[in-house]
Amino acid sequence: MKKRVSLLIVLTMMVSLTGCNPKKTTMDHYLENVDAKYAYNISKALAEDDDLLSNELGYRSAGSDAEHKAADYIEKEMGKIGLETEKIPVTVDKWQFNSASLKIEGTDIQMMPASYQLSGTSKEGIVAEMVDVGNGTAADYEGKDVEGKIVLAGVDQFNVAWIDMYMEEAALHKEAALVTYDNGGYGTYDDDQINVQDVCCDDLIPTVAISKNNYKSIKKALKAGNNKTTLKIDNDYSLDDGVSYNVVGKIPGKSSKQQIIISGHYDIYFRSFQDDSCAIGLIMAIAKAMKESNYTPENDILFIAHGSEEWGAANTEYDWTTGAWEMINTVHPEWAQKTIAMLNFELPAFYDGASQMEISCVPEYASAVKQFVNEIAIDPEDNIYPKGINDTSVDANTMEDGVSYRHAGVPYFVNVPGTSEGEKGWIQMHYHTKSDNPSTYSREVMTTNINTYGMLAIWLDQAPVMKLDLTAAVDDLNVLNEDIAKKAGIDVSQYNQSLNSLKKATIKVNKKIENINKRFADAKTEKEKDALRKEGRELNLKLHEAFKYIQDHFIGIELSSTITTSFAQYQENIELFNDIIQALEKGNISNDKDGALDLAWHINGGSEYGFYDFSVESNLRAQRRLSEETNPNNVFWTTNRQFKFAKTYPALLGIFEKAEQENPDFADEINIYQEEIKNQEVYLNEEVTQVIQAMNELTNKLLEY
Repeated sequence: MKKRVSLLIVLTMMVSLTGCNPKKTTMDHYLENVDAKYAYNISKALAEDDDLLSNELGYRSAGSDAEHKAADYIEKEMGKIGLETEKIPVTVDKWQFNSASLKIEGTDIQMMPASYQLSGTSKEGIVAEMVDVGNGTAADYEGKDVEGKIVLAGVDQFNVAWIDMYMEEAALHKEAALVTYDNGGYGTYDDDQINVQDVCCDDLIPTVAISKNNYKSIKKALKAGNNKTTLKIDNDYSLDDGVSYNVVGKIPGKSSKQQIIISGHYDIYFRSFQDDSCAIGLIMAIAKAMKESNYTPENDILFIAHGSEEWGAANTEYDWTTGAWEMINTVHPEWAQKTIAMLNFELPAFYDGASQMEISCVPEYASAVKQFVNEIAIDPEDNIYPKGINDTSVDANTMEDGVSYRHAGVPYFVNVPGTSEGEKGWIQMHYHTKSDNPSTYSREVMTTNINTYGMLAIWLDQAPVMKLDLTAAVDDLNVLNEDIAKKAGIDVSQYNQSLNSLKKATIKVNKKIENINKRFADAKTEKEKDALRKEGRELNLKLHEAFKYIQDHFIGIELSSTITTSFAQYQENIELFNDIIQALEKGNISNDKDGALDLAWHINGGSEYGFYDFSVESNLRAQRRLSEETNPNNVFWTTNRQFKFAKTYPALLGIFEKAEQENPDFADEINIYQEEIKNQEVYLNEEVTQVIQAMNELTNKLLEY
């Protein structure tokens, strides 16, 4: 990283502004106009203005009236700072949480619980007996009569299961409704917190959340014999006809043939300040600094406030980032071939004690992060991160809007909100609760992000060719377990040969990128630079084509969160099955390290974990939702990225059943794992064969560049 005083040396590509001090660079002028207070004010208005919220708990959800009002506010503010604005409608499933009430007869208990993204109740509500079922797992229901009743359950969505599993179990037992409170995991700041997540499932059962202190009051009432409960949930819930708005503000470039997107989302729960009101404040502050510094970009720069990120699609596991998905895949698919980069933001203004700031991105932009941090970026504001900015990037995952754009072929960056983990970490304490409020604000972190990502956007904008390193895709493919592959009948030598050929081709492309960018830096006249920009745009089209090809042919998604190679889960499953078999043969069935039960939950990317706490029926329904085959047209950014599940859960159930026996015989269970190894070897062979073919095709494409 560099101090501001050295920017002139390292920014040889930056053009000084006419009429200004010639010693100042474009970056200097941008930094002089950074206004973190403006970012804070925008963030605070979005989080706290009651006119922009649907209810007293502070919701602004997909297609809601509040979301529409917030879109109007954002567009107006964008106009005030001189952006060209547009409100772009997209279709989502509408969910507007208006109000809710929970009353227990014979007590003074009357509260407003928080609704999940479901249809709610009739106006009369549900009147039924309430039953406490402990932690809401399958074992907790044993011996309890809950049919037609309102069930109270403690949930842990961080360590045990997502809310959909608790809902599945409740629906299986034919409850009338489910009332949850956090019993660990999220909402750990204090016992007054209410936490909700996206449901990732069908409209199974009316479900609400309350605080732990609410639960304590209800528990006393139930113990005293007061269990007659009335639950009312007022939701507007309609499928396929909701409208959400993505608000776009543009700084026109010298050319509109390419663009950079800088984005965040504005739908929130519980008046969320960090998530993601601060992201809108941040992108607006970047735009304001660019405008006030009179920066004229080479390419269009779009500032987008996406709607419906938290939830926007019913009856699917993949119910988040809907507004962004519709934007890039339905409204503007042509953007995929012209967007140099997307810079997306999540929770960008809290400090959690990290010693070093981190930047996340697609692997192909990792080398760009390294160069940017070491040559361009300045030190964090007021030394908030004592060790500066890490030049080693973090691979992007699926948990924000960037994943929808990546699926379409747009490479992107995203900030890393924090690094602390555990119940005292920021995410588990504050995420999706009312404690995500302005008291969590760090001016230093906000300023650092405005500085860093604004400079990154300018740096990317000035380069004639995208700083996209395709060798990263080759490195990610260099994970084939040769022993497993040979047993699966894979031609390992052919795989390695194709991989090496692809590596050489990507290195050749990298040299071409470097050559154009270097000639541009050395160019003396605008005529030379214009010619190189044209040459760069032509190469960028081909780089976009290659990046999209990589996403379509080499990328897989495990469960719904982990981005990996397209054959990784099959290979991992086979490794696990072999290790589990060895553990069972040794009689090691423990849930400790290397025991069969410790290993088995990792199967299928971790989806086997649900069988440890929930019924078979609930787990199979959840797995079917994950599957593209049984959930067509509703898997969005996991389309053609999914794996075929190994059907080994009967073996796991057998281990559970025999675990307490004195000398258990696991022959049947071992046989199940052995048979499934054969199936996974077939899938692995098929996928690796396709990858070999794809590597050869991509190599030929790259050699033509």
